[in-house]
Amino acid sequence: MSGTVITDLRRRGAVDPGRLLAGPLRGVGLQRLDPGHRAEVAADGVEHAIYVTAGSGLADLPESFEHPDHADGPEPEDRPESDGVGLPLVEGTAVVLPLGSRTVLTAGLAGLEFFHAVLAVPVSSSAPSEAPPEGGDPR
Repeated sequence: MSGTVITDLRRRGAVDPGRLLAGPLRGVGLQRLDPGHRAEVAADGVEHAIYVTAGSGLADLPESFEHPDHADGPEPEDRPESDGVGLPLVEGTAVVLPLGSRTVLTAGLAGLEFFHAVLAVPVSSSAPSEAPPEGGDPR
């Protein structure tokens, strides 16, 4: 198994996959927020994938997003205080932040543990398309 690397994320925290992989994965790690603590995640030039492994909390949603009450979400006493609309986070919940989006994660009473992956976005997919030169072939 030459080239294979096994890392215990619970002991190590985060790793830089760029040392081994050529793809868009730029960072992976297991992160923990203590009860009531918050962390902003902004997809500026990168995208994020978050998977809750333990605990509970909320992910703030954009003000323009409306969702019904989540009857199957955490009980009210497990929900952290939040200034805005929030998506309940429990073990097994995944959150994906595409380019240009953001959220604030707030840990509940038991704290919040999550696997976090950061993915690079190719420049061509984030830059506006260029118009062909005047009189030029659009192909």
